[in-house]
Amino acid sequence: MSAALISLPCTAQLYIGSDANSLVIKSGESFSYEGLTLTPSADFVLTNTTLTRTDAKTISPAPSADYIARYFSFSNTTPAFSGTIRLSYSGATLTPLSAGGLELNIRTNATQWVNISGTDNNGSSYVEATGVNSRTLNTLTLGSNIAPLPVSWLEFRALKKDNTAVLNWITASEQNTQDFLVQHNRAGSWETLGSVKAAGNSATPLRYSYSHTKPLKGHNHYRLIQRDRDGKQSFSEIATVWMGEGSAGISVFPNPVQNHLLKITTTEPTQISLYDATGRKVLSQNLKEGTHTMDASGLPGGLYRLQAGNAVIPVIIP
Repeated sequence: MSAALISLPCTAQLYIGSDANSLVIKSGESFSYEGLTLTPSADFVLTNTTLTRTDAKTISPAPSADYIARYFSFSNTTPAFSGTIRLSYSGATLTPLSAGGLELNIRTNATQWVNISGTDNNGSSYVEATGVNSRTLNTLTLGSNIAPLPVSWLEFRALKKDNTAVLNWITASEQNTQDFLVQHNRAGSWETLGSVKAAGNSATPLRYSYSHTKPLKGHNHYRLIQRDRDGKQSFSEIATVWMGEGSAGISVFPNPVQNHLLKITTTEPTQISLYDATGRKVLSQNLKEGTHTMDASGLPGGLYRLQAGNAVIPVIIP
């Protein structure tokens, strides 16, 4: 066997050389490395590959469900593995997930993910999946055991083009999707403008577009409702575009807020106020021109109203 251990910031690597039968894990024996344990039910051979543990959420393409800040990856997809896989989450960042509700996620090639249920041993901080049957191993992590929604959103933007508001969005993946309802916020209520047919099923990013030819003057707020063929649905973030003359005013992106950080961009000095669903002012601040990031971790999740002068933007804090 030819192997070398390399330590890097936030990562650890095990290099397995190209000798014949470089690393043979015998049936019933266990191989452990940095919190990953493989116990095959048939001899498992690794040759000319690097096994890397990374403590970050940087997998691309990522699983459809949220995952912890730790994953193991092989530089070359392995031969088919059968047996038991144990993956430790001790010391890993789980937010927003929690111990006791995790399952094994395996990427079996460059793009395809499978979820394998197992025992989440909360007391010992690991998930163990037995009876794994003939799965090639490319990347392994732990993710939510809650079934993902039919669509995984990547981006939703609204742009001004002459007198038209052009909406562009990208989905990371789709399962059994039917269509997208395009909605516009008018006088505080949502009105459906039209629909765009969805792909149905896709494991690769897809781009969509819709043009609103009669937007209002000033700020226009849009959202999408994705519907699938089984009646499930999910909402996009809210996208805002300024359709007036001169300054584009103020905007919030992304919306819903991510990682409890409220990011506000303004094109001129202004005072902003944030109100909760009861109308109570929970934040007020004078901002200079530019982009500002504020900590919203102390605010309960819900729908808020951001006001700056005559501009009012609905803001969702998960």
